[in-house]
Amino acid sequence: MKRVLLCVCCALVILGTVIGCKAKPGSADGTGKYKVGLSNAYMGNDWRQEMLKTIQVAVTKSPYAEQVDLTIVNSENTPEAQTAAIDAMIEQGYNAILIDASSPTSLNPVIDRALAAGIVVVSFDNIVNHPRVTGIYTDQVATGTGWAKFIAAQLKPGDTVAIDTGLPGSTIGNTVYDSAKAVFDAAGIRVAAEYASEWSDGVGQQQIASVLAANPDLDGLLCQAFGQTIDAAFTQAGRPFIPSTGYQTNAGQLSALNKKIPFISAGNPPGNVVYALDIALRQLKGEAVQHEYVVVPIFYTIPECADIDIGYKVTTIERGVTVFDNAPGAIEWPALPAEFTTMQFTIDEIANYKQ
Repeated sequence: MKRVLLCVCCALVILGTVIGCKAKPGSADGTGKYKVGLSNAYMGNDWRQEMLKTIQVAVTKSPYAEQVDLTIVNSENTPEAQTAAIDAMIEQGYNAILIDASSPTSLNPVIDRALAAGIVVVSFDNIVNHPRVTGIYTDQVATGTGWAKFIAAQLKPGDTVAIDTGLPGSTIGNTVYDSAKAVFDAAGIRVAAEYASEWSDGVGQQQIASVLAANPDLDGLLCQAFGQTIDAAFTQAGRPFIPSTGYQTNAGQLSALNKKIPFISAGNPPGNVVYALDIALRQLKGEAVQHEYVVVPIFYTIPECADIDIGYKVTTIERGVTVFDNAPGAIEWPALPAEFTTMQFTIDEIANYKQ
């Protein structure tokens, strides 16, 4: 659900054309700080809450503590609700607005109004398709492709899989689905079922249970939820584990490691929001930036599956190195993109991420 983008495993790839900057040169709040708003259109999973925590921690640290006055506005996951939230920020004179978007195109009119007011706009995660807005996102084509290759390498033509579409209508969910489906089609693997986990552990368990009940001979599961979701659903159904995928969580990695689940995960760093903040500040200071910043995902799998070739670097799950027995189950670590070195976090700083 709600999330990569991270050398092939950890390299930052910069695409697109340079965006010129016509931002307001000074602070709007009278404190010498830039007034920055974050418009977030979804709160239905832990990833979004960890994302908010990362930027809340970031603005307490240098160099952002001296430069940023941050306000977070959470809205319903509809273009109408998010448009209203952004319009309010425009009226309140923000210097910059960061957007995790409810739609790739429906926000363009309100973004035009923000740009006309001299406000810097940067989108991240679910980005907007706007020629004057920088987007920072995880390469979900790589995620879907790598996941599907992991499953396909363990199956044969004619075998069946189920595909999770993620959050209905989302750019990320659709991109993962399309790229994975292309791999399965090329390998002669049949898609027997589709479902939507909404990037949620609870919803995902229910949906997987229904898929398993209707498909007793399923051979693979391309899931956009998490390893612990798969563990719970298969354990409850009394079914043996099959090659599966999911987004990175500490609990999911532990489930796969402890139960030897043939599982691969990919990270969508919640700290991409901090990257977006950094880009916005650079624009406010008159620097030219790229139109897109793409982070390639880090893939993690159990030692027994470490030799499977997916076309991307794969990191082996290791207790005390990549997973931690005492860390929160839903936390994604590392929280920041690998190539973002302006600051570092500790797990303790973001462990209490529940909003």
